[in-house]
Amino acid sequence: MKYSREYILRRAFDVFMQKGYDSASISVLQKELCMSRGAMYRYFDNKEDLFRAVIDEYFFKLFERYLYKMDKQHDYTVDQFIKITYRRQKLIVNVFVKAGVTHLVFLNYTALMIQAVKYYPEFIVRFNEINKLLISHWQQALKNSIKQKEVRSDIDIDIMGILFNNVCIKESSSHDCEIDDKEIFSINILQDINRRKQVIDYLYSLIKI
Repeated sequence: MKYSREYILRRAFDVFMQKGYDSASISVLQKELCMSRGAMYRYFDNKEDLFRAVIDEYFFKLFERYLYKMDKQHDYTVDQFIKITYRRQKLIVNVFVKAGVTHLVFLNYTALMIQAVKYYPEFIVRFNEINKLLISHWQQALKNSIKQKEVRSDIDIDIMGILFNNVCIKESSSHDCEIDDKEIFSINILQDINRRKQVIDYLYSLIKI
């Protein structure tokens, strides 16, 4: 079998999600990916290098795609930005589904990010930069909405920007089933996104004129 870097990253992501960084030894990765150590080392220097590449692919690159078009447009209102955010989140879910993440291990995504803090040297710095950028987009949308008299002018823009951003990045569901089924996985995650949309719509209604 001819292995590609994309295949290794996709399968390694699944393994790290299931077993965590510490339990996913090189031997375990070899077995799960059905490849020799030599084949793996043609693409990655060691487990740490592979882990960082997985985080880049399934965390940072997702946010880069998420933010790409937003960085090119600065005149959106809160209502428009909510719709943009909703579409982007659904796009990210499709990426995970296509990557073969079909079981409840997806819920360990947050745990994987916590491990990245320990094993990815610059993770916190890069994460904080993304978070600040996301908040700034919400704050700009709030300013635009106030200018267009769609939102009350007496709100605290800094605090509201943080609140909107927190709703968007925080998981709002509590699925605890352990069914390894692609369709159920997709439905559960989409339900979570729809719930976030309901919460953020309600938050918007509190400040809307």
